[in-house]
Amino acid sequence: MAVNYAAGLSPYSDKGKCGLPEIFDPPEELERKVRELADLIRSSSNVVFHTGAGISTASGIPDFRGPNGVWTMEEKGLSPKFDTTFENARPSKTHMALLGLQRVGILKFLVSQNVDGLHVRSGFPRDKLAELHGNMFVEECVKCGKQYVRDAVVGSMGLKPTGRLCSVTKARGLRACRGKLRDTILDWEDSLPDRDLTLADEACRKADLSVTLGTSLQIKPSGNLPLITKKRGGKLVIVNLQATKHDRQADLRIHAYVDDVMTKLMKHLGLEVPEWTGPVVVESAELAKPEQLFKFDPGARGLLKEEPLSQHNGTGGLCPDLGTTLVERRDSLKQECPNPDTGPTTVKKMKVEPFLT
Repeated sequence: MAVNYAAGLSPYSDKGKCGLPEIFDPPEELERKVRELADLIRSSSNVVFHTGAGISTASGIPDFRGPNGVWTMEEKGLSPKFDTTFENARPSKTHMALLGLQRVGILKFLVSQNVDGLHVRSGFPRDKLAELHGNMFVEECVKCGKQYVRDAVVGSMGLKPTGRLCSVTKARGLRACRGKLRDTILDWEDSLPDRDLTLADEACRKADLSVTLGTSLQIKPSGNLPLITKKRGGKLVIVNLQATKHDRQADLRIHAYVDDVMTKLMKHLGLEVPEWTGPVVVESAELAKPEQLFKFDPGARGLLKEEPLSQHNGTGGLCPDLGTTLVERRDSLKQECPNPDTGPTTVKKMKVEPFLT
């Protein structure tokens, strides 16, 4: 659970602004804003979504800085409430809506700060997903970089050995790699995984619309990535119940439960939210059947069927050297936000950025 994850992190004094008041848009205003979001998506050719802990609260996993968040309750000397375990948690309507948007070619890439594994377990293609802070169900070989997605949490945190060995067989039938496996969960002082951060950076540069869901955007560099799209002339939409660090930069702010927003959005786009039938791991996005693919008609409220659309967002598939090393560039830590014109984001530690209102 998020509680166990938070407890496993090293002590860190500045966890950001916690327990900010929640804001709810009136029903009519919410409908208008979701219609505006649908129109923005129709007029965009490359949409990237960014997700935080707020999309998993409906799955029974507490967030961190909400009114009942793990760190909010910690500040009050109270224990957070939880309704499930990571293994038993079911993807929310938002998780499944994002999968639906990816399947029809609308969502080109997904950037997540979440470690709960629900995106992967929902069936979202791993080559269209950057998990910047790790995944409780994934362990990787420190020798060859092979990643394993497990049915249960791997049992350690902070890039530590899990006690298992890599079973990849070398070429020509030689003995197995047998490198040590370690978890992929970052601690505060760990650098973000090079592969995921690079793909996220590239996706944000190519995007003409970034949509953030359920995150206060306080953790950097993750929280600053949507600004790359904005600074390159794209649009930024923020969906969150609390104020966020980058509200002033947003072209549209929606204050409502993310499940409500995504359910309404899918209806405006004429799409169904896929049903979850159980945990499934999809390594690579495959071209869907022609009848499942659509294009936008800017003047219409729905979608029109068309010839097969490319599911390739230009970031490529899984890198050959997937997760082989975590590149550390300590001298880049002072850079608060990636410069959209100077190349890929350098790898940085996970840390909280001051919340300015």
